Amino acid sequence: MKKVLKRVSFGVLCLFLATFVGIGAVGATDVEYTQEQLRDIENAKQRTQELLKNWDKYAPQEDKLKKEFKYKEMKKNNTVYAMAGSVGSYGDILVTLSDSSNSSSAWAGGHAGVVYNQTTVIESFGNRSPSGVQRWPNNWATRYSNVKGLWVSGAEYADYRYAADYANAQVGKSYNWNFFDITTTSKFYCSQLAWRAWYNRGWNLNDGGAVWPVDLVESPYTVVFYSKG
Repeated sequence: MKKVLKRVSFGVLCLFLATFVGIGAVGATDVEYTQEQLRDIENAKQRTQELLKNWDKYAPQEDKLKKEFKYKEMKKNNTVYAMAGSVGSYGDILVTLSDSSNSSSAWAGGHAGVVYNQTTVIESFGNRSPSGVQRWPNNWATRYSNVKGLWVSGAEYADYRYAADYANAQVGKSYNWNFFDITTTSKFYCSQLAWRAWYNRGWNLNDGGAVWPVDLVESPYTVVFYSKG
């Protein structure tokens, strides 16, 4: 298959990402994509925009929540989500999307993180300092204008605990600029990290190709427990 060299300049990528969900500048990178991968990027951008237009399509549904282990735990502990800006607890996935798009960028839009505890979310940025996988404040309810909090259907305590601990163990690893290289564990981008933490426990939250934030929301294996925006 013919390869297409897609070069993203520092200026263009900085301008794009600075407009989206409050994320700042990134370093320049050159990545070679196939035509199939470029189609995957464009498709993911379209799906991201469609979800933003129909944000309530994926909203918390009490009947689904009642079937989940996390719901029982939440009721038992009287957990309050989004208190003081925090969302979720250990192992939960957080996703925010953006209405910004740019055909010159290889990123489909949005950001994701794995909750470590009430005060900390494990996230990977390529455009913040420190970059790569780091611990960031659990203030998503105030940090972003739209947020989905996701549980993984059928998962129990050990699964959530593993996902949180796995993500935390990756802190310090660099950012993965090759969005289609999802199998590497030496570096991570945001939604790849969330995917890998749960893939290791037997849940594949990706639909193929790169793992975009929109994939995590639209996965048939995730349940929305919190929604803002």
